[in-house]
Amino acid sequence: MSLGSGPLVVFASNIFGELSAYRLGWPGCRDVTDRLVALGWRVIRYDVRGMGSSDRDVKDLSLEGRVRDLEAVVSHLGLERFALGGVDIGAATAISYAVANDEKLSALVLLSPWASGARYLQIPRLRAAYSAESMADDDSKLFASIIGSVATGFEDSDLVRLLTDQFVQTTTVTGLAAYNAANARIDLTDLLPHVKVPTLVIHEEPFPFGSYELCREVAAGIPGARFVIVTENSIAGRLHDASVTAINGFLRSTAAGAHLTDGPTTRPTTTDRLTTRELQVLRLVAAGSTNKEIASSLGVAVSTLERHVANLYTKIGARGRADAIAYALRHGLVPLA
Repeated sequence: MSLGSGPLVVFASNIFGELSAYRLGWPGCRDVTDRLVALGWRVIRYDVRGMGSSDRDVKDLSLEGRVRDLEAVVSHLGLERFALGGVDIGAATAISYAVANDEKLSALVLLSPWASGARYLQIPRLRAAYSAESMADDDSKLFASIIGSVATGFEDSDLVRLLTDQFVQTTTVTGLAAYNAANARIDLTDLLPHVKVPTLVIHEEPFPFGSYELCREVAAGIPGARFVIVTENSIAGRLHDASVTAINGFLRSTAAGAHLTDGPTTRPTTTDRLTTRELQVLRLVAAGSTNKEIASSLGVAVSTLERHVANLYTKIGARGRADAIAYALRHGLVPLA
């Protein structure tokens, strides 16, 4: 599926298939796609092997097979250079593809990624969602309803029904079990240092099947990767505004969007987009305070402070404290007394 016109953004398919997810109206896929198209991007989605509109009777569900499918999509469409995105499991495919095909990519965008499939499958809510697998007896509708209920925090019956319909139309309990068995064998740890393209890593909270620790490890493992934390979204979110804003701003700052001049850039170059708390943190950083000291001063946990710092650095393009201090001086920010 190709929508829109302009610079290309290809998404490596996530679980259940992203073409099917878009057609069925899953918010995390349709809303993000439609908003990127409205911002001037051409977005390409397809279904992962073994699910959705792809052939179901596939023996090879490995990561290598998924990368070959992405290569086939790129070849079929005659794409020469594009930005590549991936969400969750699709991010693993995107990382693997990027290492082998960096000359084709202008940028890499990873949402809720992880490097170890085995550790990913140990995420508490994911384990809870899949706990009924052995009892489902291939009753896809029952199993999908359980997954949807856990994913939405038992709060959105409409989305549970939508996810149930998507599951029934795209896979089976047996098919999902085989897919996850292949996921458990994925380990990208050694690949991360070999990613050469500009990379944005987004951790969405409170995405129930994501992990801050696993996501942060991916960002730390990829040289020069930008890391941003989005707190407005959830799997039940309707517009995913913050993620789309981050993606659009990042891509416009790379070669993929260099010639797209029919709208204002969203690349942060002033303090206008910093929150009050981020400005507080920036001033304290500029004053030479440590993270522990800043956390104590603001009355927050160190882990919470580290997330504010990560968001702050991403917004101002800083790679560390020295860059942040230089930024504060350039913009006339007076350290707090």
